[in-house]
This record gives sequence, structure tokens and C-alpha cells, in this order.
Amino acid sequence: MTNQFFVSGEWLQSRLNTAAVRIVQVGGENQYVSMHLPGAVLLSYAQFTTPRDGVPGMRGDVAVLAGLFGRLGIGPETTVVAYDLSGGTDASRLVWTLVSMGHKGGAAVLDGGLAVWLQEGRPVESVPTVIAAGVEFIAQPDDSWEANLEQVLAVTEGGTETVLLDTRTRNEYVGMTLRSPRGHLRGAVHLDWVETLVGRQDPRLQPLDSLRARLAAIGVSDPAREVIVYCETAHRAAQTWVLLRHLGWQKVRLYDGSIAEWRVYDLPVVSGENPG
Repeated sequence: MTNQFFVSGEWLQSRLNTAAVRIVQVGGENQYVSMHLPGAVLLSYAQFTTPRDGVPGMRGDVAVLAGLFGRLGIGPETTVVAYDLSGGTDASRLVWTLVSMGHKGGAAVLDGGLAVWLQEGRPVESVPTVIAAGVEFIAQPDDSWEANLEQVLAVTEGGTETVLLDTRTRNEYVGMTLRSPRGHLRGAVHLDWVETLVGRQDPRLQPLDSLRARLAAIGVSDPAREVIVYCETAHRAAQTWVLLRHLGWQKVRLYDGSIAEWRVYDLPVVSGENPG
């Protein structure tokens, strides 16, 4: 089991073909058939998210997900390492889903995903991984990692000391979009999740000290203070959730509905650079 939420290629390569570790490629279905990490199973993003009450991309039904994860060979003690081709967002959403369902075996994102794995010259294979027999996934949903609409409303109304963190682009945050709502949740500070990476061609995390300094500059400096992260559909925000947990934050919630749910209920937002 790893206590990290991001792991390096070196860490993972030393554990290839280890029964205690399940590698999951999230998305990239067309690419998987020609090249994937040794022993990796394939999981599409749509398999573990679902629309609910008009809101896209919500966490799937617990019973359905438990069956799915069991068929992938994820038992109570299995350490899951997820990777993707999207800079870590797809993989992070899987990690959050596992943690929010009470998985105790550990779950982490491969830092840099497939792109960096290939750049480092690490092994790949093309034969699909077959799980001969599934196992029982033990689902014990833990609501402490998820924020619902009522909880987020309370924060925007000044009812708590929780920090709201918007992980979308600057244009989305300030309200320079064609689609409403144009702006951000009242009181939210801003950090575009992409800015936590070295770059588009090198989607590894920036040095951790630099990330801590960047977070501190926007008022996210106390690991003991609760943070709620959101974006459009909790996809990009999942990467920031995993990052904060990796950096030592203990009270981080992902607003699963995010702006998509805010739109459904036509709730007010704040435009401009000021959190409001």
C-alpha cells in the first residue's frame, strides 16, 4: 500500500506484475489496443460516471461500481495505480471515486501518465490484460470526501470557514464564457489545474514546494483547513483533490455536481477576478 497519491514511473516499474498492485488505464480506448502499461486493465471514464438529475459526470451507483471494480480485480487490500492520456484528470477521478467508496488498499495516480512513462523508456505491451476471476470489492461509502449542493451553498453564504477552490480556466472563473453561469461561486479562489503541471508536453506535477507556494499565494495554506474543489463536472477538480491529498491536506471535498449542477438550479455566481 502506498501513502502517496501520486507515484513515479520508477516506483511503479519496480512493482509491475505484482499481485498486490492493479494498474488501470482510464480512457484512451483506441490507444490501449496497441500500447499500454504491462498488466494494465482498461476502464472508460463513462463506466464509473453517470448523469443524475440533469447533471452529467456524477459518481456512479455504488452497487454498480462495486461490481465493476471487483471484476477488475480490485480487492480490499489491492493498491490501485491509475494513469491516463489526459494529464491526470481521468485517473484522478478514478482515485477519488475509489477513496469516496471507502477503498482501503490505497489508490494513486501515475505522475505524468503514459506520456512520461514512454519518454522515460519504460516497458509497454499490446496484449489486453485479462482478469481470470474477479474478487469482491468492499464498498463503504465515505461522504467526508464529497461535497453536496447544500454544503457548498452554506460556504458561498459565509456560513463556514471552508475554502472554495475553482480549478477551471481563468476565462471560466471571471465569466468570459458564452455559456452561463458566467463566473465563479461566491468566495471561491482560483487555480487552473493545468498550472500545477510542468507543461503540456511534460504532464508531471511541478515541484511540491512550488505547488505549496502557489497554493499559499491564493490563501490555501493550512492543511488542517477544509477545502472544497470544483470545476464544470468535477473532472478537472479531481486532479486538484488528489494533489491536495498528496500535499498533506486532510479535509478535502470534491463537489461532484460542480458548475453543471449550479447551472441546473440557476444559482447565482460572481464575475471578475475578485472572489466576491
